[in-house]
Amino acid sequence: MTTVIEMVQLADVRLACRVAGAVAAPVVILTHGFPDDASTFDAQVPALVRAGYRVVTPTLRGYAPSGRATSDRYDPATLGRDLVGLAAHYAPDRKVRLVGHDWGAIASFAAAAIAPERCSHLVSMAVPHPRAVLAGASPAQLRRSWYMGLFQLRGIAEARLIRDDHALIDRLWRDWSPGYRASTEEMRRVKAGISGREREVLAYYRALLSPAALLGNARKLLLKKTRVPSLHLHGEDDGCVGIECARGSARWYEAPYTMKRVAGAGHFLQREKPGEVSAALLDFFE
Repeated sequence: MTTVIEMVQLADVRLACRVAGAVAAPVVILTHGFPDDASTFDAQVPALVRAGYRVVTPTLRGYAPSGRATSDRYDPATLGRDLVGLAAHYAPDRKVRLVGHDWGAIASFAAAAIAPERCSHLVSMAVPHPRAVLAGASPAQLRRSWYMGLFQLRGIAEARLIRDDHALIDRLWRDWSPGYRASTEEMRRVKAGISGREREVLAYYRALLSPAALLGNARKLLLKKTRVPSLHLHGEDDGCVGIECARGSARWYEAPYTMKRVAGAGHFLQREKPGEVSAALLDFFE
């Protein structure tokens, strides 16, 4: 399988995209989250290509080797527009299949809200529909989300993230996927995408809790019911977003919706249970 790296110029940023599969094949866009990188889907890409798909795996804006946004915008709606732009670039005359993990899931929900006519399938992983997350904001979940408060502290959060070779990233991986031990190479790649881009990466969390995101049109966009056939995958041992947050999610969809629990997996389920996740994607798409 041949994979190429392409730089795609969007309105205010250049995104690095790994691309594999035949040009004429149906397009699947796989989008990573935090703290992670595009290699998080390394096990799923070959399976999808063998099944006849063209797979595009972008690096989110602000993370290396993608560019910094000239607009300095890292809010969910802007992330969604990035995916709509990639869909237009790689499949101008066809619908795409969107798969998002963590922040990639938020971006995919936003893209599906902005342009549902561009998406044939939506797969969210680890982060359920935003309205379900709000409904599931229990004391236990608020404790899991302690880092989001830290990330609002400008300067302090950047210094904390950088300290001791980004040791906070190691801690989050241990807490979020307690049954998984990432390899040295995995952590090296993840940290390389964030090193020197700490301000941009933390800007995601600041934008999420900004007045613009909590009020008005931006809030309405995130809270829209999803009109695209959807699958949600969630690790039963997720230490970042508890699986209970996905309870009752079906009411936030105006299209067919299925949830699959992944036993023995935490937050990074695509790395922890690669075969099971790949099979779930193929089954849903086909």
